[in-house]
Amino acid sequence: MSDNEAKNKTLLVIILTLVTMVFEIFFGLITRSMALTADGWHMGTHAFALSITFFAYILSAKLSKNEKYTLSTDKIGTLAGFTSSILLGITGIWILIESVMRFFNPYEIHFNDAIIVAIIGLVVNLLSILIMGVKAHHHEHKHKDYNFLAAYMHILADALTSFFAIFALLAGKYFGLVFLDPFVGVIGGLMICIWAYNLIKSTSIILLDVKIK
Repeated sequence: MSDNEAKNKTLLVIILTLVTMVFEIFFGLITRSMALTADGWHMGTHAFALSITFFAYILSAKLSKNEKYTLSTDKIGTLAGFTSSILLGITGIWILIESVMRFFNPYEIHFNDAIIVAIIGLVVNLLSILIMGVKAHHHEHKHKDYNFLAAYMHILADALTSFFAIFALLAGKYFGLVFLDPFVGVIGGLMICIWAYNLIKSTSIILLDVKIK
């Protein structure tokens, strides 16, 4: 998969994410569901991160034709991946803090609305994962495209949190296991932080020209 194809796929996912964001916020305000509204804005943060990926491809293509830049423009994508991975880490930390706070300050969960939100989020992100096809992109490049990988991680993180949320919400609604909601939030937040750390570490090595023995 070429960089141009990766750029087009990223744009398609951005549009899909933005449409979902508007849909969730609109119906969240109408139904007065904080779950729908909050998830809509959460989709917006990932659309912003994906936009970094998209514009990095445009900038790389533009500068590659500029004779002033004698070095490879590959680092532009790596820098975009580094920036996006920081946003991914912030998302993971936010989920961790919010989940821990809910252990001490539990609130009434509107299970039906929340389950609908989680299912919508999961479907959108699974569709986005299929569109991007990250595995094929990795195998065809000698070096990893960290710009594309960071975008993929954002979508994967969303899919993970939606899957965990569905499991916890169903358990809470039908079995009264309400504590699972913040518990799976902690697990999901930790996993996202680990992904972000590994991505930050990998991109930092390239940006700083660290020699690996």
